Amino acid sequence: MPPEWQQLLTPREAEIVNCLLRGWDNQLVAEHLGLALATVKKHLQNIFGKLGVDGRVALILQAARNR
Repeated sequence: MPPEWQQLLTPREAEIVNCLLRGWDNQLVAEHLGLALATVKKHLQNIFGKLGVDGRVALILQAARNR
């Protein structure tokens, strides 16, 4: 994850981003972190808004560009 994202995201959001960068789907993220699927989806909405991306593919591409 690009270092500047650490300043924008909460620790939980950063955990979720790291899971996405591993290629995990929402259900696996929820199970791994002990969260409800709806909670993961809400966190993703917040993450996408903070980072200015349209979805998980855009997030992954931006992360790859900013390593």
